[in-house]
Amino acid sequence: PPSAPPTPPPPSSPLPDVNRQTTDPPCFPSSATVQRADGATAPLSSLSAGDSILAAAADGTLGFDVVSSFSLADPSAKAVFLSLATATATVTLTPTHKLPAGPAKALKQASEVAVGETIWLASPAADTLVQAPVLKITKVVADGLHSPLTMHGGWPVVDGVATSYNSAAVVARNKYLVPLVEAVCPSLGRLVVAAVNPKPMHYIDGEVVEPISSLEVAAAVAVTGAATLGVRKITARK
Repeated sequence: PPSAPPTPPPPSSPLPDVNRQTTDPPCFPSSATVQRADGATAPLSSLSAGDSILAAAADGTLGFDVVSSFSLADPSAKAVFLSLATATATVTLTPTHKLPAGPAKALKQASEVAVGETIWLASPAADTLVQAPVLKITKVVADGLHSPLTMHGGWPVVDGVATSYNSAAVVARNKYLVPLVEAVCPSLGRLVVAAVNPKPMHYIDGEVVEPISSLEVAAAVAVTGAATLGVRKITARK
């Protein structure tokens, strides 16, 4: 009799259901670390707005930048990440998070970086970034979603690797816009962000802002403007 057809191999086991990253913000897990201004290494889960962390400029020089109140932190989340490993450092980040790659330091999503391509590591001894090839890329599941948004446009150095919370154009704009909004009305700024994001935004101070419509933002702007005008009138009478 004819031999039986070979048994097909079992399907590969899928990753557990963890709300895949199609709509989650670009982030790192809670265990990812940064360097504080005093030289201490700290997990992202310990950061607060106003902390200074090691960051890089686009030209590769190292310095410190301030963590803004628009930074994201959701320690209760669980997500799928990519771990990009070099010979001396491994950075774990969501597939859509950006980092400089290649000789030109072009900002690419983690999912676009290939094995053999170079990413940029901090070399504090040289006070600059240095290139290192990616040797391995793995998919992992980890706890927490954190993204330190710097006040003045620095690239946060996370787990020893330079990263960027957004595109070069957005970061260049935000280094002027974020300090202004922080000083004038950060709560209103969060409402504007909520109008263009489909999911709740978990901020570093624990506030969770649900998505809202542009009409609700307009109403909030009107109320804020009226309240500001009222305060000015009362102050002028005094």
